[in-house]
Amino acid sequence: MEKSKIRELWFQINAARRAALRPYFQEIGLKVGQGQPRILNSLRKYGTMTQRELADRCFVDVTTISRTVDRLVKAGLLRKEIDPSCRRSCLISLTEEGREKAEQVKEIFEKGDEIWWEAFEEEELETFYRQLQKMEESLKGEQTK
Repeated sequence: MEKSKIRELWFQINAARRAALRPYFQEIGLKVGQGQPRILNSLRKYGTMTQRELADRCFVDVTTISRTVDRLVKAGLLRKEIDPSCRRSCLISLTEEGREKAEQVKEIFEKGDEIWWEAFEEEELETFYRQLQKMEESLKGEQTK
């Protein structure tokens, strides 16, 4: 099998997933291309964190996360405060309105999961998950070389 076919299909599936979710996120006032849903979901799931931690958690560079965080602060969804343990760093947290929006994001992701995975048996999902873990381990090993 040509590995490039797998890569291309993976890219197409991810693009289709994003396109399918985009209208739901737009309906609640979020921009997918800026990573807003991912940011809100990460803060909902893991709590307050530094901008650097948030960038790492969302797989986005710090410059991009900074601009998006500023937009979400302006929209009243996030709070940005100086980190008392490191004055050069900011702590990012959800506001009450941000928590509500993050719950909506979670529901949208769950709706997507139901649709994408409904054709799979539990055993198939577990096998697929293990295969993805192997892929991740391989990629992480490559990064340390």
